[in-house]
Amino acid sequence: MLFTKTPTDRVSQLGEIALISKIGKWLGEVSPDSPHGMGDDCAVLPASNRKQLLTTDVLTYGQHFDDSVAPQDAGAKLIKRNLSDIAAMGGTPESAVLALLCGPDVCLTWLEQFFEGIRQSCETYGVQIVGGDVSSLPPGQFCAVLTLTGTVDTSKLRNTAKIGDRLYVTGSLGGSILKKHYAFTPRIEEGQWLANKTECSAMMDITDGLAKDLQALLPDTASAALMLDHIPISETAISYAKTTGRSALEHAFCDGEDYELLFALSATADPEAFEAQWRAHFPELKLSRIGQICERSPKGPYLDATTNEALPWTHGFEHLKSE
Repeated sequence: MLFTKTPTDRVSQLGEIALISKIGKWLGEVSPDSPHGMGDDCAVLPASNRKQLLTTDVLTYGQHFDDSVAPQDAGAKLIKRNLSDIAAMGGTPESAVLALLCGPDVCLTWLEQFFEGIRQSCETYGVQIVGGDVSSLPPGQFCAVLTLTGTVDTSKLRNTAKIGDRLYVTGSLGGSILKKHYAFTPRIEEGQWLANKTECSAMMDITDGLAKDLQALLPDTASAALMLDHIPISETAISYAKTTGRSALEHAFCDGEDYELLFALSATADPEAFEAQWRAHFPELKLSRIGQICERSPKGPYLDATTNEALPWTHGFEHLKSE
């Protein structure tokens, strides 16, 4: 459990200085010494002749995870959420800083395992934690904020797709609440490969649901004609639909936290040839052509490509918005 009543296993028994020292030991080799890591007012990072990427994400107890999620998985999710952003730009992850906000009753044993998940993910993806901050929260609260840097030669943006471009997604969508929201793989290699393809005209990752995120990829004067039978619905979405009374297709559109890549392929590209190249490079990861960008329809942003009727799902998850 994240919070404990055992006095000897609470962060309040350590204080900030001792906790930071423990964090350094927990992170091991993924936390270098000053001046390239912890121990000074800032970390000194090497210069790079590549374009610089910078992203940040938050992991909050009660919002992004709960007691059903193992602490190692929660720690890994914090790293992988940021890695998914780097992947969506076609970049290579580099260094990160971490801000930890803890209530006094946060369990030290839980926290050590949380940092084990962070360390393992950092080792897997070549990330170093070079600094950060520790601060207090009221009892029963926990939040971690990671800011990750990256580098890229040719970045892919969201707003560069054009009418006529075809739309693709990797993997499968929906049902993230059934473990998928933390048991995912950031598409780093796939994003880098796509970034080097001139026929890939725009790219992003799906974090708030296809229904919300796709609108960010569409030009202002465009809608998307979607082939519903091509939407890759996950097995977890099918399972979850049996308990919610909503269709698995709706879950695939609206659930969020899929962390798959959504991208556009230029209208002038040969889709069959491109898909064959994908299969050759990534035979284990499904790629689905889900539709095409078309002229803006008065019916709405999304159309059924078969019937030309508007689709009812246009909203995914949105922070700070009431139902």
